[in-house]
Amino acid sequence: MKAVTFQDIGQMRVTDVPEPSLELPSDAIVKVTCCAICGSDLHLYHGDIPMMPGDTCGHEFTGVIVDSGSQVTGLKRGDRVVGTFHTACGACRACRRGEFHLCDSSAVYGYGPIYGNLGGTQAEYARIPMAEVNLRLIPDGLGDEQALFAGDILTTAYGAVKNAGVVKGDTVAVIGCGPVGIMAVQSALACGAARVLAIDLVLQRVQLAVSVGAIGVDSSQTDAVGAVMRLTDGEGVDAVIEAVGGPRTLLLAFELVRPGGRIAAVGITAVQSFEYPLTQALTKDVTFRMGLANIHRDIDEVLQLIASGAINPSIVISHRLALEEAVLGYELFDSRVASKVLLIPQ
Repeated sequence: MKAVTFQDIGQMRVTDVPEPSLELPSDAIVKVTCCAICGSDLHLYHGDIPMMPGDTCGHEFTGVIVDSGSQVTGLKRGDRVVGTFHTACGACRACRRGEFHLCDSSAVYGYGPIYGNLGGTQAEYARIPMAEVNLRLIPDGLGDEQALFAGDILTTAYGAVKNAGVVKGDTVAVIGCGPVGIMAVQSALACGAARVLAIDLVLQRVQLAVSVGAIGVDSSQTDAVGAVMRLTDGEGVDAVIEAVGGPRTLLLAFELVRPGGRIAAVGITAVQSFEYPLTQALTKDVTFRMGLANIHRDIDEVLQLIASGAINPSIVISHRLALEEAVLGYELFDSRVASKVLLIPQ
């Protein structure tokens, strides 16, 4: 089968690899109908996360079940499904607590040996371990392109909004208007936020956030802290969603949040640490939370929000390419010419 494989830093290639087969009775084989390049895939592309030459990439996907093991009784051949970007077992202590992202045996598709050495999903077929835990049926009437986002970036953003305790009437700031940030804007509004202030250095991204209901703050032209304080009568926002990653935007979040407010950070970064503003956090009584997305906890709610029309994730798609054009897709995504690239196996 055709698959997108890592070759070296900055070098992806579409190659022929063996089709996956059932390894355990709880496995399923999915024929991939739609997959995508995620911002976190660029960490592999840049060499920040180790991959072996020939490893298959990708972790965002939808597909159709074509085979399954004897223990898979709740899914059948022909079912349309979306997969969570990482696996969970559903049985360990963390999973029983509903903390699926902390599962003892969690692995990320296509993310190398450190993350479980699980085959990627930028391919024609994928093996899904513990299929009944890690796949969800796509609701009738919902297209693959929209459902795909529930398996990763939309549910990541929605989970951050929940972790930040956003409630009806809140004013929320979203730092970073890339795909995850746009999803956070829509999620906050779906959770009842009265206003969402969308902050980015790139005007086109700010404009996209405005198109889905945000108040735009172009931080290349204006001081973000000053703008937010003017819009909140000097108090700051109730909650901040940090969707960039890195010390600078994390520290900005502490500047923007009001006393007693909440911060949820979901931006992915390879930076190992940042200087935590201890005194500021203490005197403002700030709740700060960051961590991996608990996709399994929230995916069903998110699928229903998409199906209802409350959230439109496909607004971030800029390119739809054949799987064979994946090398071009990575180049476009890395250069920021593309905002979101979908790959369609033929």
